[in-house]
Amino acid sequence: MEFDLVNAAESQIHALGGRMTNQRRMILQALIECADHPTAEEIYQKVREKNPALNLSTVYRTLRWLEQHGLVNIRRFDDEPRLERFDPVIEHGEDHFHFRCRNCNQITEFDTPLINVVKAQFVDCFGGEIENATLVLYGLCSECFKKS
Repeated sequence: MEFDLVNAAESQIHALGGRMTNQRRMILQALIECADHPTAEEIYQKVREKNPALNLSTVYRTLRWLEQHGLVNIRRFDDEPRLERFDPVIEHGEDHFHFRCRNCNQITEFDTPLINVVKAQFVDCFGGEIENATLVLYGLCSECFKKS
């Protein structure tokens, strides 16, 4: 079953006595439609095409609220220390892996069962419980590697 970010956000907003505004809905929809880990500015530009009255501060406030309530993950990549990228949470506790090309900045999501070995080794050595894992690999994508 696919996680429905818009309905989850709407339920939480209503539970807190708020309402789902058209701007919030458009921001959420833009985030879902952007498969490439958009920045707040990229989401702003996408929504602004449909709603020119939108303020960038509204986008930031909405994304921060979503992050505080576990509906969005913020990603920071080493070569962009002050540039946050946003991912909708698909399932709570989901592991998340990326490859970032240092040349063209392409971000590729991937999955690997090997992380379960790493998580098990960590628990064996240090105890505790791992809720989820995030991994970012850096290097050259196949196209940039061919060119170098």
